[in-house]
Amino acid sequence: MFSFVLCSFKQSKMSENPKRVAVIGAGVAGLSVLRNLTDTSKNYIPTCFERGSDIGGVWVYNKNTHIDENGMPVFTSMYRDLMTNIPKQLMAFPDFSYQPGPSYISRPDVCDYLQRYADKYDLRQHIKMNTFVQTVRPNGKERDTKWTVSYFDVRKKDEVHKEVFDNVIVCSGHHEKPYSPEVDGLDKFKGEVLHSHNYRIPEYFKDKKVVILGASFSGQDLAVGISRYGKKVFLSHVKDPLLTVLPAKVVEKPGIKHMTESGVVFLDDTNEEVDVLLFCTGYRTHFPFLSKDVLQINCQRVTPVYKHIVHIKFPTLFFVGIPKLLSYFPQSFEIAKAIVAILNGTVILPSEDQMSDDAENDFAQRKKEGLDDSQAHFMGDGDRQWRFNKDIAKMAGLDPLPTSFQRLWDYVIVQRDHHFLTFRKQNFDIIDSDKIVEVQ
Repeated sequence: MFSFVLCSFKQSKMSENPKRVAVIGAGVAGLSVLRNLTDTSKNYIPTCFERGSDIGGVWVYNKNTHIDENGMPVFTSMYRDLMTNIPKQLMAFPDFSYQPGPSYISRPDVCDYLQRYADKYDLRQHIKMNTFVQTVRPNGKERDTKWTVSYFDVRKKDEVHKEVFDNVIVCSGHHEKPYSPEVDGLDKFKGEVLHSHNYRIPEYFKDKKVVILGASFSGQDLAVGISRYGKKVFLSHVKDPLLTVLPAKVVEKPGIKHMTESGVVFLDDTNEEVDVLLFCTGYRTHFPFLSKDVLQINCQRVTPVYKHIVHIKFPTLFFVGIPKLLSYFPQSFEIAKAIVAILNGTVILPSEDQMSDDAENDFAQRKKEGLDDSQAHFMGDGDRQWRFNKDIAKMAGLDPLPTSFQRLWDYVIVQRDHHFLTFRKQNFDIIDSDKIVEVQ
């Protein structure tokens, strides 16, 4: 009986008209999509375009900081010594576990996990490595339009190829285009100016005085790393004072008032001589392959997009990775499942007007809750990411993520804020959908 059912399933799947689906990016989001496209009863032909030379997206380390070995702009912001800032239990796909060991792991460990995941489910066969997507254009103005994707191998840039796809799923992330705010007097400063996007190793700052602008996770992490080699680190920001102890060489300062030829004047009118200004001020959402008549980005808000996932006017175009500051391994997998449910026809999208109203209502509610225009896709406060997950699960007929994920996330954020130098020493185990324990 089992053999008969399996045979019938394969025959029915292969008899369908296959849909060609372009997936842009083979990082966490792209692998989530490929896994779900290839694990459904419908017949899809996915082609994933990955700009890097291996699977992993932003997790793949490149020692180059501006231009890579192929003469292309470096897209990864990964630094050599990075350790995860959330436990691996919140950085896993539901159908594949990490190797036994500590909860907080290194960058190579994450890369290894992603590559083993791709191998386990035979996803590499669908991925074109070293491939740069130049443009993604709709073939018409109808809502069910197909898409023409033009691309080239980064080692053969003059050979541009074009293919037509029924659907496009954008999984290219938002850590490529650095954001650096305007700073008065920056043009006068004779020291070095960098962004965390170009940071790779702390030894580079040996015996230097460094001012870091921005004290979110990357600002704190780089301050701690640089302090091992640098002469002094000034961690400048406009938030409330940090709750954690910092290394002796790291001095917390208010925001920057202006730069001088040889240093910095802070908002409290104190000044320091420095050799380097390092921006840890985040990134701009960036989809350069989509023209402005297809997608608009205004003050970090991406429009027109429904549920942060579906293009409202062209619902054959999808996104995994627009939301920021969330547990993005399991969340990306859930979003990928929802997209495949839409493609399968088991989820019927609302009308264009209804989707537009929903997007506007979401944005208006955020404003009421104190978020600004740039936080249209921000998920990092309170239980927002979990409410988002429940909303997507309800839309797609899925089970939301376990309550234990939220409990572990909330606990870790508190530990990180109060004990930045030691929080990674903790280890956890998720017992069931509701319970977590700390283990030795």
